[in-house]
Amino acid sequence: MALLPLSSPSASPITVGIPARAQPSALRHVKLQLFDSLGRLIRIIASVACVMSLSTSVLAQQDDTDPGQQVVSPFPETARPHQVLLHPHREQRDKYLWGTFGPPGILDSALGAALGQWMNRPQAWKQDESGYIKRLGSEYAESAISESVKYVLARIRDEDPSFHPCGCSGFRRRALHAIVSPFIAYRFDNGMPQFSAARIAGTAAGSVVAASTWKPTSTSVGAETAHIGTDLLSAMGVDVLREFFFHHKPDLTATPDGR
Repeated sequence: MALLPLSSPSASPITVGIPARAQPSALRHVKLQLFDSLGRLIRIIASVACVMSLSTSVLAQQDDTDPGQQVVSPFPETARPHQVLLHPHREQRDKYLWGTFGPPGILDSALGAALGQWMNRPQAWKQDESGYIKRLGSEYAESAISESVKYVLARIRDEDPSFHPCGCSGFRRRALHAIVSPFIAYRFDNGMPQFSAARIAGTAAGSVVAASTWKPTSTSVGAETAHIGTDLLSAMGVDVLREFFFHHKPDLTATPDGR
């Protein structure tokens, strides 16, 4: 008695896979996320460019109104006889320690953690007390890395990236000075302000190290781009507090133009 075959050769095999229409929709979703991240990055770069265009006019006005307050030769080797000056590199080290591990660094980390808590980033840390503590520790470690990279690059470029109070008067000019300070450094040879690539590189380095080490792996490029923006906002907030509360307003009543 012959046995019937279980399957005929002409039967077509059954295949299980993703529908053809699902693949283009998934690729379209990835492309939309990529374009959204690039759009956020472009908006941040455009915002930085606008701030730098404002800083050029503000700093130029400050240099015109206070020519006598500019430091021509801060190095002790070029000081006049019987004049003792602190070496700028040693002063820069003291500013690094104070700004990183002192009250300015703690305040900057607290503001950055508060912004992250409000925006719920990263979402894996949630918006509770434990999440804020995680964000605060992350911001403090990230700030230490950013400040270290910033001051190392500034030392190589012979510039001072620390905050300098405005020598001007008026709320508007002092506020603009504080807002553009996170993008400005001062040359050691003549004390003139200039755009600081060390500051931007330090902020980016801290964010990249944090995203690649202790932050959740689900963090996207767009979220980190927005995080860099919040870091810059917190730095602006700290500089505004420095300008109006931590530093005394200069007395300019004796100036000839009465400003």
